[in-house]
Amino acid sequence: MKQFFLLLVLSFTTPLFAVTLKPENIEQFFITPDTESTIRFQMIGDGKIETTEFRLSGVETKTIPAVVDGNIIAATVNLPRGFWEIELGTQRFGIVSFPVFQGKTDQFFAIDAALSWLVGDDQLRTGLVKSAKRNGISMIRERLSWNDIEPKAEQFEWETGRRYDSVRKLCQAQGVEVLELFHNAPNWMEKIEKYPSDLVKTAKSWNTIADYWNTTWGGFEIWNEPEISFGAELPADQYVPVARAIAYQLKQSGIPTPLFGGVMAHFHPVWLKNAAENGLLHDVDGFSFHSYDHAPSLEKLIGNYRNWLKESGYESMPLWLTECGRPWKRGTERPPVDQDLVSAVDITMKGVESRCCGVERYFPFVYPYYDERESNFGMMDKLGTPCQSIAAYIQLIHVLSGSEYVGDLKIDDSAVLRARVFEPLTFNSEIDNRKELVTVFYTGTVSQQKTLKISVGNIKKVESLFGEPLKLSDNGELPIRSNSLYYVWFDKASIAEHLKTDTNTMKLYQSVKKPRKRNEKIPEVVLRFQYDKEKIPATPDGYFIPQDVENPLPMKFRVFNLDRNEKKYNLRFEIDSTADTQNEVVVTGHGFTDVVWNFPLEKTGLSTGELQTLRVTVNEDKNRSLVLNLRGEATWDGAVSTTKNIRELPITDLSRWHKNAPAICVPEMESVDGVWRMTAAFTKEGDRWVYPRFKLPDDMNLSNTPNLSNTSGIVIEARCIGNALPRFFLFEKSGAGYINGPIFKSDGHWHVIKLPFTQFQHSGSTHPDENNQLDLDQVNFISLGANSNESKCVLEIKRIAVYSN
Repeated sequence: MKQFFLLLVLSFTTPLFAVTLKPENIEQFFITPDTESTIRFQMIGDGKIETTEFRLSGVETKTIPAVVDGNIIAATVNLPRGFWEIELGTQRFGIVSFPVFQGKTDQFFAIDAALSWLVGDDQLRTGLVKSAKRNGISMIRERLSWNDIEPKAEQFEWETGRRYDSVRKLCQAQGVEVLELFHNAPNWMEKIEKYPSDLVKTAKSWNTIADYWNTTWGGFEIWNEPEISFGAELPADQYVPVARAIAYQLKQSGIPTPLFGGVMAHFHPVWLKNAAENGLLHDVDGFSFHSYDHAPSLEKLIGNYRNWLKESGYESMPLWLTECGRPWKRGTERPPVDQDLVSAVDITMKGVESRCCGVERYFPFVYPYYDERESNFGMMDKLGTPCQSIAAYIQLIHVLSGSEYVGDLKIDDSAVLRARVFEPLTFNSEIDNRKELVTVFYTGTVSQQKTLKISVGNIKKVESLFGEPLKLSDNGELPIRSNSLYYVWFDKASIAEHLKTDTNTMKLYQSVKKPRKRNEKIPEVVLRFQYDKEKIPATPDGYFIPQDVENPLPMKFRVFNLDRNEKKYNLRFEIDSTADTQNEVVVTGHGFTDVVWNFPLEKTGLSTGELQTLRVTVNEDKNRSLVLNLRGEATWDGAVSTTKNIRELPITDLSRWHKNAPAICVPEMESVDGVWRMTAAFTKEGDRWVYPRFKLPDDMNLSNTPNLSNTSGIVIEARCIGNALPRFFLFEKSGAGYINGPIFKSDGHWHVIKLPFTQFQHSGSTHPDENNQLDLDQVNFISLGANSNESKCVLEIKRIAVYSN
């Protein structure tokens, strides 16, 4: 069987002396199959070339002549469909041989490009946008800095050094929509941590920006990953007022651009519940999220979001996956072939899974070359030529455009992790009629088999990840390796009895087809808690009330009126139904008024460390509520008082601790006066993390097993010294890790934290989990560690205990 990955290798019989190649443009690397195409490079340097020839290598090996004209070297090729590479010395360049996408563009297929920030060369930007249009990509995701375009209040600079205006109008001219995004506040405006403080001015500014650019937009994301550092790890009640203010003003002005909220880095149940309680889903048109986990985990993640939407009353709200990548190791201008393949398969299969699970738009990350910490996420190389990942994505676009998920193919081969079946609808040029179905076979990274046997159905054709035609052996087998994906076309009738339609995936796919809840008018009043980090620490879960805080606790709330007319509001304060007071406030048009409410701490049960809810309601309207999560600075006795069984772990037994950190970290662990202490020193810049692992005892009292069977959660008394973000991990035997955090502020003070295991989510930085769920009977290591923003951090633990309810 011929291998499906073809390489075009460029070599010279006479060496090139100090010569490097620069492509004349990047559009030339997307060519029409079986048609002569010329690829031209500029030679930079003082080298001389006398005799040159290209070596074509793949299904066959041969040499073809190269043409040198002054400082230009050119290759004329005629290539079949698929992905190729050209190599000269240490330089490699990719070629995608695919026909121009014809017909109606499927809006599902988009891409995260960030051209305004990541690409400074105008020619490269133009080539990337033109190539996106050529290959059927309907929308690109952008970035902008609010401070760049409005450096002074009401003074706008649309172009700037990043060429914001040019990029957006280039996309518009090429017929590619822009998904807009911002996540900062201008320097001239006061801030609450990273969020803008004046929501009237925020609404006014974004009304001006949207009025100028909305004709280039196909969507607008309000902020980016607000539950992590971009939102200063604050709870959702600080984010939602910003979103509401912008949404109100744009809707009032008749701006038609769909607004997307959330833009989540992780599925954070507590943050999301608080966002819904504060009315986020009422105010936006859709919800977006990100995933850097492996493809098999995506169905569960999408299911988590869909269930949350359902519980919140918005089950069929559109979901957009606006960042989704698989990086390769940084340090080269182009990824190694093996790492490139891993990226290509994972990005492509996550597109397949997103389609099956009802995601409305899919944005792989990221179109241009981009280094981030120890990784590079680029789908194009440093000079702008294609990597395997963009070639595979283009094949996916050609195969699945205009198709609908119809079920899974039942197949016995254990090498197959997924067999997703699709039927064409109206505009898929790859399938002639509705008599054929296409199945995407995915083997993932776990198979050690050398062949894949397809023993069902009447097969019409088979294509590789990159679109090259493949042939089955006489006994119906395909050669496979550890990371493979194939497209197989069947006669529809021949696999009818092998098609499984009652899948959980199908339920997700169908959920988006249910009637969509139409939002009522967005209210003009916006409430915000005027958070002061010096008095009340906060995490994404909510606010922590210190033990020594004054009682009653004065809490300041700002009431914004976005309407032009003066308004009178009645505010009702309620803390878990135990305190109920009212205030009346008058707010001028386009103004705000501050209200101070004295929180009677003695009427609450905050000492247990359980989350409690403070609700501020305007005029008895639940759609005009502000909801805060509050957690008292619990004592150990208070935290464990609500549990039935508890078992402390021997944390000072240093033999149970295992170092887990990158090469730049030197962690030292010790036991001092009954306290476990870790001092982590980072020797240079880089990804500063440290998560030492603690091996669970062999005789856990709650279950008599060395794991967390029959337990409900964990209680920790710990502190962190230094600018860091403490997080907690549970590790299964497979290496899959589940994370919660940041769990407390790194302020040098002792904190008692209670973490239910239901609030842990799989971390994409760890090993994939085959069943995509936390199995407590498989957990044998736990970890309290941190991501540090400084060259040193110290973690100390007084005690850790597991409990059951």
